[in-house]
Amino acid sequence: MARALASLLDLPVFDKDEILERLFDTKGIGDSKWRRELSRESDGILQSTASSSDGAVITSFWHVAGMPSDSGTPTEWIGELSGTVVNIHCDCPPHVAADRFLHRRRHPGHLDGTRTAAEVVASIEALVPYGPLAVGEPVVIDTSHAVVASTLRQAVEDGFARCVTRPIHRSP
Repeated sequence: MARALASLLDLPVFDKDEILERLFDTKGIGDSKWRRELSRESDGILQSTASSSDGAVITSFWHVAGMPSDSGTPTEWIGELSGTVVNIHCDCPPHVAADRFLHRRRHPGHLDGTRTAAEVVASIEALVPYGPLAVGEPVVIDTSHAVVASTLRQAVEDGFARCVTRPIHRSP
């Protein structure tokens, strides 16, 4: 979906998993500790790349308040990028997300095959109470079924419009 959105908006895509997979290819695949080290390195590359851009679609599994500190890409820098950050949260039932996770094929360095289906379902269900990332202008997209490109584009454009028309709050 990120690629389709970027194409609709004529923006580049910065995908944390693509960065991480390049690190797997250049530095090798290891155990979960190694994966976590490369994941943190890719977080830094993602932040640096996004911060030096003039706009982009940035995609990752973001850290949300309440999650374990080593889980997800840190987010404190996102709000510093621009006053026009639109945060798209893809929403679907946990069982749908788990099924998609279990059936996707990613780089072996992610170590996806080391978790059972029950562990994947439990980990996704455990994320529900945290809710979406609280950065930028929220746009929630129901991804239970195929997303219509024109509907997605309109939702994002509406989010941008809210960013540029909301009052600026100044401290006293």
